[in-house]
Amino acid sequence: MTTGVPRSRPVLVTAAVGLWLVLFACDLVTRLVDLPGTVSSGGPWALVPVAIGLAILGWFVFGALRVGRGSGRARFWMAVLGVVGAIGALLPPYGLTTANGVLGAVAAFLPYLPAARGYFPPRQRPAARVAQPRVLGWDPDTGEPIRAAD
Repeated sequence: MTTGVPRSRPVLVTAAVGLWLVLFACDLVTRLVDLPGTVSSGGPWALVPVAIGLAILGWFVFGALRVGRGSGRARFWMAVLGVVGAIGALLPPYGLTTANGVLGAVAAFLPYLPAARGYFPPRQRPAARVAQPRVLGWDPDTGEPIRAAD
């Protein structure tokens, strides 16, 4: 999808990626601080959901980095993540969860501003198929279709 034209990353996209990475780093630190309490209360099997959560967090970091490289699909999915975070921010208890949800919504909104929209390449439309002539019947000797243009 590259056209050979160098393009610089807009400040809005850089700010959005930076905001996402800060939010994910805070989430990682929170999970690691809670890890000893989780293991002591749940036993060693409590590490399985923690490992799955860290893998999902790594996937989100990958998405944020892809937004920084200009991926329109990653921009869309990070926007979905931001909307889910904003909806979660509206639910009690309020505090750090609300702040994370609001900041995630801001990070999801920034790449959609007009100044950043040109950084993401437009989605290519599939080529239109050439309409085939209508089949009128089948040749009884060869089994070939008899088309309207023939």
